[in-house]
Amino acid sequence: MKGKKRTALAIVTMACLLCSCSQATAKGETTDTTTATDTTSQITALDPTDLFSDRDKKATYDESEAVSIQLSSTKATSSNSSKVSISGSTVTIQDEGVYVLSGKLTDGQIIIDAEDTDKVQLVLKGVTINCDTSAAIYVRQADKVFVTLADNTTNTLSNKNEFVAIDDNNIDGVIFAKDDITFNGGGTLTINAAYGSGVVAKDDLVVTDGTYKVTAAEHGFDAKDSICIADGTFRVNAGKNGFHSENSDDTTKGFVYIGDGTYTITAQGDGFDAAAILQVDDGTFQIKTGDGSDATLTEEDASAKGIKAGGNLLLTKGTFTLDCADDAFHSNLNLTVKDGTYTIATGDDGFHADAAAVIEDGTINITKCYEGIEGETVLVSSGTVNIVSSDDGINAAESGEDTDDAGMDGQQNPMADGERPAFDGENTPPTDEERPAFDSTSTPPEKPSADVTTSATTTGTASQGNDGEMPAGHMGNGGGFGANENCNITISGGTLTLDTKGDSIDSNGSINITGGVIYITGPENNGNSCVDSDGDAIITGGTLVACGSSSMFHGFSTDSTQGWALINLTEAQSGNVTLKNESTTILSYTPTREYTAVLVSGDKLKDGSSYTLTMGDETQTFTMDGLSYTYGTASDDNMGGRGQMNGTRPDRTMTQNSTETTTQTS
Repeated sequence: MKGKKRTALAIVTMACLLCSCSQATAKGETTDTTTATDTTSQITALDPTDLFSDRDKKATYDESEAVSIQLSSTKATSSNSSKVSISGSTVTIQDEGVYVLSGKLTDGQIIIDAEDTDKVQLVLKGVTINCDTSAAIYVRQADKVFVTLADNTTNTLSNKNEFVAIDDNNIDGVIFAKDDITFNGGGTLTINAAYGSGVVAKDDLVVTDGTYKVTAAEHGFDAKDSICIADGTFRVNAGKNGFHSENSDDTTKGFVYIGDGTYTITAQGDGFDAAAILQVDDGTFQIKTGDGSDATLTEEDASAKGIKAGGNLLLTKGTFTLDCADDAFHSNLNLTVKDGTYTIATGDDGFHADAAAVIEDGTINITKCYEGIEGETVLVSSGTVNIVSSDDGINAAESGEDTDDAGMDGQQNPMADGERPAFDGENTPPTDEERPAFDSTSTPPEKPSADVTTSATTTGTASQGNDGEMPAGHMGNGGGFGANENCNITISGGTLTLDTKGDSIDSNGSINITGGVIYITGPENNGNSCVDSDGDAIITGGTLVACGSSSMFHGFSTDSTQGWALINLTEAQSGNVTLKNESTTILSYTPTREYTAVLVSGDKLKDGSSYTLTMGDETQTFTMDGLSYTYGTASDDNMGGRGQMNGTRPDRTMTQNSTETTTQTS
């Protein structure tokens, strides 16, 4: 790798990224994920001005001064024999300069074997090159090679058989470069790799323009040090990953940067896979991996993720349509969404981060997933988020831990490592009740209307249930009852609509809701809850309407400063939920399924004020006395209740500290 500036940047960036207790944004801001404080440090994101040289972007050339190479089936001719050596259908370029290629080779090869200080520009001007058993274009040595696709030309490169070694290098691509290689120009390049990968670069791979149609038995594009794309149009069909960058000898390398472009990727492995940081600043992406979200991964170590990073994953902007057998977006460190539009169907998580998952803005529609957003910490501050999940909607769990770490028999849950396990005869998928199939056409419920204000003005003490022993088999932090102080979910803004079969908002540590608008259609079974945490759940602002099963349903902790009301219904209801203060509608939401409990909170729930809550055919009228109101008996048909947020089980026949009237209509 010759780009010293790029190497230095990556070293600084990745040295910071190795601190797994920080969450990164695309502009480099980080927040300590071990606490809920404002402790911050700075991490530098990839800067495109350091990744692309002027010559990378400049696809011009003077053909009158260039060396012309004419290809003709099984032979070739050159206008300069001192710079070009030709032996049958093998053309070897030996010196720096610009070379314009045209014509066809049925079984031939272009080799660049220049000095390691030489820059070579290959202009493909309507060429077709097949090399049966090696690379059609082989960069054996140079400082850097520029492959320019001449405007309004179509160029095709291919192989047909297994690779046969021609030197000490393990050639495994239709284009194989030992040194830096850049692709530019306005033409089209089609690559058909019956064996190996489409493009393989052992240093940096750069693309600044052009149209690329790649079909490959292995990776579409594979680079050891980095893949950096400024723009272009890509259609990739790969037996492994669409784009792959990994350097096993240097963890500061193996990163991917996408500035813009259009990408249509079908891959049996990952769409994009970076061993280090992966950053997307813009672009349009349509990615299908592992045969899509309805497929089952059969190998234990199989990975079929949409966009995956071993380091930080930064999504600044873009339009993404992903259909993945595995996670749609995955980071082994921190994942940050700055903005963009996301339509996701996945067999596992929509967004997964081993450290922090941060949603700062954007429009997210997850129509099918196992869990929607998962990280050790999850922070949502703005945007529109719609999630339909067969398990948790938003989950905070430490890497290697999950909210369902232990089953009811005390055995390790196969989902506990945050990954969907391989399925075999002894490790079958969960039942339909636990993880049902979803119609791929299903969409999140429409956002209902509500009178929304996020400032909290009241103070007081939330009502507490009676102390009692926690039930056996409690689903929590490793099957125990202690909160994980590293785990936290904070929602400070945005509009979230969650339709979940498992816990809707689930933290192995704490939950803090300070703003935003949250609508929940929660679980029907009594082993899950709309709001579930092993530590405190605190609400100080925002609007919340949660409808689901009642057994594990509970309110908020005593540190909450905003009013809330929890109603356990006399029988299951369906239809609209409306909260009114006299004739004024405070909030309204229509769940997508039946529910036996309703939890509401908003800044208009005031001490001393009276409200009418209509839930399907049942109506509850009550007056707030303090900040909390609880009514009814929780159902305990399937599983013992979890209790209040302070870890105590409430008395199943609640005692109200306010007056109420219940009306049931048939």
